[in-house]
Amino acid sequence: MKHPAIALFCLLSLSAQATEVYMSRDADGKVTFSDKPAGNAEKHEVKELPVVPAFVAPKKEEKPVKTKELPFSYTSLTIVSPVNDFQLESGYAGDLQISGVLSPGLRESDTLLLLDRNSVIREGRQTAFTLKNLSRGEHIFQMTVRDKDGNSLISSNPVTVHVQRASVLKRNY
Repeated sequence: MKHPAIALFCLLSLSAQATEVYMSRDADGKVTFSDKPAGNAEKHEVKELPVVPAFVAPKKEEKPVKTKELPFSYTSLTIVSPVNDFQLESGYAGDLQISGVLSPGLRESDTLLLLDRNSVIREGRQTAFTLKNLSRGEHIFQMTVRDKDGNSLISSNPVTVHVQRASVLKRNY
């Protein structure tokens, strides 16, 4: 046989069939295994290989992972436009864009409110609000973030806007 190791493996794998195995050496010391005895062959005792069954890990019960909600707080909320004491001239028909910046961004569970003299006039998830047809006079705008329970989490700086509109009472004759 050209490959005695392969032959040994094959013979050992067939040991369950109780085949007799003979081992012989030639003049160069090369070992040969066979199932037939040769002139100087010795009977070789084939020991059964130990078999270890495969390890099967028991299934673990998946428990829901409890995640601790990290404390969260907003760091800033600022109205950036318009500036405080802004004069909205009469030619704009009382239309005004109010823009703010919130950091970090609004959480899914919270709502951003736009207030005028502490009364809610708009609410949503954006930091920009378009107001149409504002009445003339002084408006004090402020943004605030409220959680789902209605608690105020952070408020912006108040911004005063003076809206000038033509009066129907003032006539030029």
